[in-house]
Amino acid sequence: MGLPNCLFLFLLFLLCLTDIETAPTEFDQPLNFEDGWNYEIQPNSVPLLSNSEKDHRLPIIYTYAEDLNIDALGKENSTTGIPRTAKKIGDVIKSKVSCNVCTLGVSLLLKEVLAGATFETIKTKFVALCVSFKIETELVCTGFFDVFGPEVVPAFNASHLEAKHACSLIFGETCGDVEIPLHEWRVNLPDTKPRLTLTEYKGKPREKYPVFKVLHLSDTHLDPEYAVGSPANCEEPICCRNYSTPSASRTTVTAGRWGSYDKCDSPRILIENMLQHIALEHPDIDYIIWTGDLPPHDIWKQSKQSNIDIIKESIRQMFEVFPETPIFPALGNHESVPAGSFAPPWMKDENHSIKWLYDTVADQWRRWLPTTTSNTILHGGFYSVLLRPGFRLISLNTNYCHSLSWWLLVNSTDPAKELQWLVYELQEAEKNNEKVHLIGHIPPGSTDCMKAWSQNFYSIVERFEATITAQFYGHSHADEFEVFYETTEYSKKKARQLRLRAWKYKDKNLLKFTGRPTSVAYLGPSVTTYENFNPAYRIYYIDGDYEQSSRDVLDHETWTMDLAQANEGGNEPAWYKLYSAKDAYRMNSLQPAEWNRLIERMVDDSSLFETFYRNYYRNSPTRPHCDSQCKLQILCDLKSGRSQDRHHLCHDLEYSIDV
Repeated sequence: MGLPNCLFLFLLFLLCLTDIETAPTEFDQPLNFEDGWNYEIQPNSVPLLSNSEKDHRLPIIYTYAEDLNIDALGKENSTTGIPRTAKKIGDVIKSKVSCNVCTLGVSLLLKEVLAGATFETIKTKFVALCVSFKIETELVCTGFFDVFGPEVVPAFNASHLEAKHACSLIFGETCGDVEIPLHEWRVNLPDTKPRLTLTEYKGKPREKYPVFKVLHLSDTHLDPEYAVGSPANCEEPICCRNYSTPSASRTTVTAGRWGSYDKCDSPRILIENMLQHIALEHPDIDYIIWTGDLPPHDIWKQSKQSNIDIIKESIRQMFEVFPETPIFPALGNHESVPAGSFAPPWMKDENHSIKWLYDTVADQWRRWLPTTTSNTILHGGFYSVLLRPGFRLISLNTNYCHSLSWWLLVNSTDPAKELQWLVYELQEAEKNNEKVHLIGHIPPGSTDCMKAWSQNFYSIVERFEATITAQFYGHSHADEFEVFYETTEYSKKKARQLRLRAWKYKDKNLLKFTGRPTSVAYLGPSVTTYENFNPAYRIYYIDGDYEQSSRDVLDHETWTMDLAQANEGGNEPAWYKLYSAKDAYRMNSLQPAEWNRLIERMVDDSSLFETFYRNYYRNSPTRPHCDSQCKLQILCDLKSGRSQDRHHLCHDLEYSIDV
């Protein structure tokens, strides 16, 4: 998720260092970016899943007669009167800090840096301004500099970027199209793309074929300091703790037993209750995908040891409830310290290396993963495993595209050779007639995923369209998805022609062409309620073991609970199925083209969009009001499998939705 306001102020202080070639740096010799690691590793070839004999039943498809604005419990939908703050298309920091403000901040402090300001001087000025402008409390402002300063200052100094280039890498599309030659790169892709055979579902008796049932958990954000009765709407970036400062401008809301809709993460009891419910309600799960973000959002006071403790406790919770169920994890941006910072393997300095985290998860994950994955986990936090003959899962470390991973400002070229390794794995899978599922934390289309990484990944997905049959991520906390589209020159030419005709004939229907949908990424809902969400988990039904299995996602369902009801009068949480995708959205299948059609239908069908928006927040009673700008942002998110290109991907929406 996003970072608190004072970190954006922190950027303004540090960006000024990038214009000073004589700025001090701790590295006496130039950094060596050579990575001698050999990515051509023989893929794991022993299936980890037994041949499931479980009899899974796909969700029932109902005939719609009821009003779609009535939720699963029969209560009318309600939203707060507070408008949802919508992201501008391409604005990575949600309009809190613009490129102009960034440039202004550089100008204001340039004089101080030229005068030889020390690290402590910068810290003193940062804390003073942070407090005087009431951005955060003094404790939080100081903590941010203490945690982030030792990592960010040397990274900015070593990058030697001009301020406009650094702003562009961090802030993304909102800074315009800035050319940065040192940060433009391409992975090598095989030229020949095999012919795609589309799966035909009409008339196919699905009930006669085996199915895998898969649990998806994401963004648990366990908070061991959660305190019932503490302020839930506090002055700090995260609340519900004994030392939280009550809000000066709002009536104090107190933390409930099971959690809070305000700026609070998950109490231990919530996660334990959810896991016990899943074990009882879904004893037939074949395997679990767990897409990261285990520590809470208190990123101004974290240490390596505190995050290691959270990781170990979260894994203990999972293993105690699911001792016999295969679990396949991915790393979230909050697992590192500072949050989001994943130095590539060329960083050998122990003060900045991420080796401590990879050592920890390699040790903790080995209860689920074969020893053959140790090489890639220790090198870059990613791995590949064979689930069943002809069915592979690849766990990516998408934090290597995170725009707030500071050492990428120095060199962002295919960190840890991860994407070139991915291409090799997919080539081997293609050669062996395997279908592949990808999991990770940060979705490739997220606004805080760096442009070059995202574009390369997009090309990989298009090239291996016949091999990659599903993608799964987290990070946004919302219940949503991202569609990927064909990017051939023909598609681009066709899109330009239709836009010109739309202008000429004033026909917005001509704007719907964006290229053939090629893939869909499922963004699992968060367990944490941070902020305004009901906690949730996702169940997928995957085409199972039989000859010519597509390994496609056949349907999925989201399960949630009413947090407000659970917190009233000592109630236990009542977990229930909120919706299944095919039923709620009246889809023929979950193929990429069907998800694209859903986006097109929601443009004009306000009732359908309201249903989607309700599910987006898992029917939370505190979900904000969604105006036309909010609707544009959400639908644009759904079309954006490629980051920093929203003006192109969402051009049709800008003309179709009046804002």
